[in-house]
Amino acid sequence: MDQHDLGVVAAPDDSLRLWPGLVRIPDVSFVSWDKLPDRVIPEEPIPDLVPDLGVEILSKGNKKAEMDRKLREYFLAGVRLVWFVNPRKRQVRIYTAPDQSRLFTEDMTLDGGEVMPGLALPVRQIFTKLPPVTTAKKAKRRKKDNGG
Repeated sequence: MDQHDLGVVAAPDDSLRLWPGLVRIPDVSFVSWDKLPDRVIPEEPIPDLVPDLGVEILSKGNKKAEMDRKLREYFLAGVRLVWFVNPRKRQVRIYTAPDQSRLFTEDMTLDGGEVMPGLALPVRQIFTKLPPVTTAKKAKRRKKDNGG
């Protein structure tokens, strides 16, 4: 972000009104300078502002139906890119539309596409603060992912 100065990144305590009656609090969001006249960040507590990128960090409490709904809402509001970060599996699913996604694993590098040109983020770097996955945990996860 510093190198290319494309916009502003917001943390999870920043609420955004996607449309009247719908407020979302993405875990991370990015808004390009194109959406911020004169590069001024709105001062109101819940600005009417649709991010270009919305990032949701998944937890065990998230249900598929809930996340599918959020995904549809983001794209209906005009969000251009959505990342679902799964710390348990150490994966990131990148959505360019509610029905178009690509899965990135730890050995891959994310890019910002047209939304954040120049971004290159190794997926492994996202999870560096997590405890290492043991061989037993990997085997258990593989078994569960394969329906066992």
